Amino acid sequence: MKAALILATQQFAEHPSFADEEVEEFFFIESAPRWRKLPYHRHKIVLLTSAMRHTAARLEADGKTVRRIELGDDLTFRAGLERLLKKHRVTELQWMSDPNRPVDERIAAICAAHDVDTDVLSDGLFLTPEEEVDGWFAEHPTPLMEDFYHWQRRRTGILMDGGKPAGRRWNFDADNRKPLPKKGVEIQALPQLEHDDITRGVIAEVDELFPDHPGKAEEFWLPVTPEDSRDWLDVFVAERLHDFGRYEDAMKADEPFLFHAIISPMLNIGLLTVEEVVAAATRTDAPLASVEGFIRQVIGWREYMRGMYRAHPKLEHVNALHLEKRVEKYWYSGQRMPSDLPIPVRTVLERVHRWGYAHHIERLMVLGNWFLLQGYAPRQVNAWFLALFVDAYDWVMVPNVMGMSQFADGGFVATKPYVSGGAYLQKMGSWWPSAQDAKDSVFTDAYWAFLERHEDVLAGNHRLGLALAQMRKRRDARDADGGGPNS
Repeated sequence: MKAALILATQQFAEHPSFADEEVEEFFFIESAPRWRKLPYHRHKIVLLTSAMRHTAARLEADGKTVRRIELGDDLTFRAGLERLLKKHRVTELQWMSDPNRPVDERIAAICAAHDVDTDVLSDGLFLTPEEEVDGWFAEHPTPLMEDFYHWQRRRTGILMDGGKPAGRRWNFDADNRKPLPKKGVEIQALPQLEHDDITRGVIAEVDELFPDHPGKAEEFWLPVTPEDSRDWLDVFVAERLHDFGRYEDAMKADEPFLFHAIISPMLNIGLLTVEEVVAAATRTDAPLASVEGFIRQVIGWREYMRGMYRAHPKLEHVNALHLEKRVEKYWYSGQRMPSDLPIPVRTVLERVHRWGYAHHIERLMVLGNWFLLQGYAPRQVNAWFLALFVDAYDWVMVPNVMGMSQFADGGFVATKPYVSGGAYLQKMGSWWPSAQDAKDSVFTDAYWAFLERHEDVLAGNHRLGLALAQMRKRRDARDADGGGPNS
C-alpha cells in the first residue's frame, strides 16, 4: 500500500501527493515530544497543528483516507511514523523533501528499517528548484545577496522590462527605509480572524499540554488555511503595501506590525506559495519602490538564505568571536526581566512573547544587536529564535542568525556586524525621550564596548573603519582623563 506523509510545514492547497492516484492513504503526525525539545511559543504549535488538522479535514471531505497521530498520543515523530507504517502495512511512502537538513535522511532511515520503499517529491516551498539554487551557489564561492537577487530577477522575469529591471533600477533603497513621521501616517490594523471549531479545539489542547511554554494560545491570531491566508495577503496588498517600502525599517513602540505583511508564518508552511505572493504584489498599483522592496524579501532574501543553508552547513557551528554567554530564562519566560534591560529590547521582547513575532528590523537591530553586543553564544541565540518565532525554521534561521545577525561566521553571510548604539534606534524608532537619552543609554555604552573588545578581529573590515576610528578617539580621550576601560 502506498501512503503519503504530509509534513507539518507543507500544508499546500495543492500538495502534489493529493493528485497521485497511487496514494491510498494520507498520514499526519502531531508530535508533542517534538514541541518539548525547546519551549516553543504556543502560537507556533497552534499554527502548525491547526493547519494540519484543516488539511486533513479537507482531504476527508474529498473522500480520502486520513491517518493521524495526535498531540494527545504523546509520540515522538519516529514512533508515530513507525506506528503508521506497521499498522497500515505500508509498502511505499511518499513525502515532499523537507528543506531542513536532517529530515529526509531520518524518514528514509525509518522506511529502510521497516522495508518500505520511498518516493521523495521536490520541495515546493520555494521559487527556485533545488538543482538551480545549488548550481548558483557552487559557481559563487563568495555569494553576495545582491548578485543572487539580480540572477533571480533575470531568471524569472519578475519586475523586468525586457533585459532591464523595471524602473531601470535593481533596488530602491534610496527611496525606502525612512522613520515614521510624527503625524500624517495612518496604520491599518491587521485582519481579525474568527476561529472555527478545529482551531478552538487546538487552542484548548495546546494550553493544556504546554502550560509552561511562552505565549497564550487563546490570543492566537494567524490564518490556518490557504483560503484565509490568501485573504490575509490580499488585505496587505490593498492596505499596507503602498507604504511598506518607505517604512520597512521603521519602528514604533506601540505598533508591532506597521506596514509589514506578516505572511512568512504561512509562506513557510505552504499555506501560501511564492507564486501567489509574487502575483498578488506585482498586479497592484502600489509604488514600484514598495513592490520591489517587498519582492526582494520574497524572491531574494528568503531564497538566498535557503541557498546559504544548503550550500554551507558549517554555518550551524561557527563562532568567530568566541562568544559564550548563555541565554537567561527570562528570554523564554518573559518574567523577571532585568531592570536595566534597554527600553527597545524590553518592548520588543514583550511583544514577541505576546505574538511570537517581531518584524525584520526589530529582530536584527534590536534583539540580534543586543544579543551580539552582550556576547551571547550564537547557537544559544539561534535556539531562542527558533523557539519564540512562529515563522522560524532551521533553513532560514541558521544563516540569518548565525551569519547576518550574530556575525558568528566572521563576515561570510554579511560583510559587517549589524551592531549600533542608541542613535540609530532613536532615529528609526524614537525609543528614548530624546536623542541625548539615546546617546547616554546602556545600548550605546554596549556598542562602544563591543567595538573595543573585538577591535583586533574587526580592524580589517573596511565598513567599520569610521566606527572604529570614533571608538579609538573616545578611548584616547577617556584614557587621557585617567579613566579605565569601564569608566
